[in-house]
Formats: sequence, structure tokens, C-alpha cells
Amino acid sequence: MFSERIWDILRAYINDAIDQALEERGIGKKEQHSQEKTNKQKTAFEEFEENYRKYQKYQQEYQSHQKQQDYQKKSSYQNSNTQELKYYAWLEVPAGSNFEEIKKSYKNLMKKYHPDNFHHNESKRKTAEELCQKLNEAYQYFEKKFGKK
Repeated sequence: MFSERIWDILRAYINDAIDQALEERGIGKKEQHSQEKTNKQKTAFEEFEENYRKYQKYQQEYQSHQKQQDYQKKSSYQNSNTQELKYYAWLEVPAGSNFEEIKKSYKNLMKKYHPDNFHHNESKRKTAEELCQKLNEAYQYFEKKFGKK
């Protein structure tokens, strides 16, 4: 329940920030719709970079939120719980998802961001490798948790 509230707050904050940024740029609803059409024409890697930047932003916001919660004790249970929430975020599934949903998301993300897809650009490939390592770490955690390995 607490983790759901955190994600709701983060989503609301991000949506407000996006709306404010659009207003500052003078983009109305019609212009926003036409811009969404052009955004759909992005290359796969541009989409990857954008999603990775969003992930990093979420992660920074989540970490700053955790620092504000100074009343929480740093017990091993809470540390493992926050680690688990991080793994859910990496796999882009809601907290508490079942193993089938986790597995499906993992496979889709690995297909999308596998380093072999970016063999033509070294920096993009390294970024994809880092992301895939995180995805593998999260998936292995859930395999052990659900006893699927």
C-alpha cells in the first residue's frame, strides 16, 4: 500500500512536470497531438534513450523520496523490500506482479534493449549492456523468490 502510494505520487509529479513543460513551450492540445504523431516516428534507439532517461529520472526521484523518509528504520527487511521495489521498476511491472507477468515483461525488454541490436554504435551498446545487466539481476531475484529456477 505504501509503495503504491509512492508510485501514485511519482506519476502525478511527472504528469504535472510534463504538462508544465508543454505549457512553457506553448504546445496546446492540438499541437500536442501532432507532436505525438511525430514522436511515434522515432527510431528504436531514440525511444530506448528516452525511456532510459525516464528510468533514471524515476530512480533519482525515488531515491530522494527515500531520503526524506528519515523515520523509517534501516532494517534488513526494509532494505530487501526497497530492493524488490527497484527490481519491479526495472522490469516495468507493478509491485506485487506474478511471475508470469514478470517473465513476459523481462522477455519483451530484453528483445527491445539487447546489446546486439546496437552493434553499430559502441556507446549505445554499452548503455544497453548496463540495462540488460540490471534486467538480468532483477529477473534472477524473482526466479529465486518464486522458486522458478
